[in-house]
Amino acid sequence: MGIDTSCYTTSVALIDNEEHLVMDERIMIKVKAGERGIRQSDAIYQHIENLDVLLEDLFGSFDASHIKAIGVSSKPRNNPDSYMPVFNSGLHIGKVMGLCLKAPLFLLSHQENHILSGLWSQQLVPDKPFLAYHMSGGTTELLLVEGYEKMAVKVIGGSSDLKAGQFIDRLGVAMGLDFPCGKEMDMLSESEKEVDISIPFSVKDSYASFSGPETFAQKIIKSKQYDKAKLSKAVFLCIAKLVEETLVNSKSLIGWEDVLFIGGVSSNSTIIEYLSNSPRLKAYNIKPVFSHKRCATDNALGCAVYAKKNLREKLEG
Repeated sequence: MGIDTSCYTTSVALIDNEEHLVMDERIMIKVKAGERGIRQSDAIYQHIENLDVLLEDLFGSFDASHIKAIGVSSKPRNNPDSYMPVFNSGLHIGKVMGLCLKAPLFLLSHQENHILSGLWSQQLVPDKPFLAYHMSGGTTELLLVEGYEKMAVKVIGGSSDLKAGQFIDRLGVAMGLDFPCGKEMDMLSESEKEVDISIPFSVKDSYASFSGPETFAQKIIKSKQYDKAKLSKAVFLCIAKLVEETLVNSKSLIGWEDVLFIGGVSSNSTIIEYLSNSPRLKAYNIKPVFSHKRCATDNALGCAVYAKKNLREKLEG
């Protein structure tokens, strides 16, 4: 069983011994109209209410005694100073369930959960180091991932200031859209083929900056002479080109081929189309691998996979 309580989604998932999906349920955290985020205390309150609903549904149709291990994302990243209060919601429930069911509890980071979920979605078990590009509201990091059973994650690039999701949401809210804005902007931009807006960006080595692109786009919005669909498309193309540049630059630093895209921003259709067909990436022998859309956004599937892996290791060792 997996539990993940990120900033904006409450998630519960179940897989069987063969890693087949049994359950994958989520409830989005509600954000007030016009706001660009939510206080941690308010998110925790909603997570507790959401977990009540999800677990009631789960145990109404599933025998709890069949749960043999529980995986919970307990912090944003796997480093000592990584902490975010919202993850305590799932951690507390996971501990109580583990004690009641006599099932071992295994903790991992939200980022590791995303990586494992992305690999699971494409049925990949890597046997050599690979890159993962984690793009979400709170993270835009290019990661060197080594190992699968014992995963080591090192940040080697990404954004030096704003995150890709923040860039999207700040502009979306400025255009009058509801937060989080990515899904609505994606729908708006789908019909746009030709875009006459080019948002400039800055990249140094494998790190990029979104502050300049945001300033440029905000000026367009303030001018009130723009089309929401075209500007949305331009925003996603800016992100895709920026990512492309950081990947090409990182190729000269570290030899690798595959890059797994994880996080909600990486599920955007414009970004996927641009990077999948990028002549530059092909020229540098860079192969983008995209998580299944449902596994790119926040979920608990990676937590369930982690629990299954660690339970097997515990039983075998």
